[in-house]
Amino acid sequence: MAVTNQTKPYQKTFNPYLIWRRSFGEWIHRRIPPSKNIELHLNNIFIIPTGQGLGFCFVLFLMFIGAINYETSLAFGLVFLLLGVFILAIFYTYRNLSGLHLSGLTDDAVFVGENAEITIILNRHGKRTYEAVQLSFDNSRKVVANLIEHKEQRVSLFVPTSRRGHFNPGRLRVETFYPFGLHRAWSLIDLDLDCLVYPKPVECDLDILNSNDQDTGKINITHGNDDFYNLREYQRGDPLKHVAWKNFARGQGMYTKQYSSNVDDKIWLRWSLFTELSEEDRLSRLCYCVLKLDSSGVDYGLDIPGCLIEPNKGTAHYHSILRALALF
Repeated sequence: MAVTNQTKPYQKTFNPYLIWRRSFGEWIHRRIPPSKNIELHLNNIFIIPTGQGLGFCFVLFLMFIGAINYETSLAFGLVFLLLGVFILAIFYTYRNLSGLHLSGLTDDAVFVGENAEITIILNRHGKRTYEAVQLSFDNSRKVVANLIEHKEQRVSLFVPTSRRGHFNPGRLRVETFYPFGLHRAWSLIDLDLDCLVYPKPVECDLDILNSNDQDTGKINITHGNDDFYNLREYQRGDPLKHVAWKNFARGQGMYTKQYSSNVDDKIWLRWSLFTELSEEDRLSRLCYCVLKLDSSGVDYGLDIPGCLIEPNKGTAHYHSILRALALF
């Protein structure tokens, strides 16, 4: 009897939460579009009761039932007084965000795995004060800001990065529970922030640069006589004057000091240097080479698919190469 293997057709899983989150994100994007400077007002502030506020209303309901049962006018008066406080708190909670101006600044660049520092600038106009305003991104800690005596305050939020390239921390959550904690006024604003994330440097053997055929011949960045570069295990035949005697005296073993020479040779960081590695691993090791070559002061260039940067040195050259690696 022949046996046939039947495969079940692919079925998409229905996830109501993901559908709701996507729909909510699209609605928020239409209602509060990205902007470098945003003022909070009636159209972008939302307010809902908190758990304490709902509990407060439940107690008021029980008090109202008791007042009806015992026909006590003072109990009715207390219930309506507290209800008035609850309604008035809605206005004051909303007022604690209304009219607040927000803008943001980002770091020039960070490496993958580091925290991007996002500076939020809060401004107020007139004599209105703002207290206990909480600011946060999805992956950052909450920071509390107060604008009482000063017209402007700057707070820093640190958001972890996990991928190279352009990084947007997402929407900033601005919320307050002032003054009684019965209501939560909040807004999700997009300050159109952008931070460049360089690849994560991964240490590699720089001798591969010596074995790579360069246009200007063989170069050597680790066996000069100018600046101390690194320590390596002592090998027979190494000059005794280069031995790290202090480390040997401490019982740390016998090592040889390596030095780098600022020579005129131009070093090319080519895509073919790490052929056995994946794309991201190549970029990480090239990034490490850039850091080391920049500190040694030699001229170096970059040759990767779609990008060619001539050998040079300096801060601008250093960032231009790291930018090319980040956006590859």
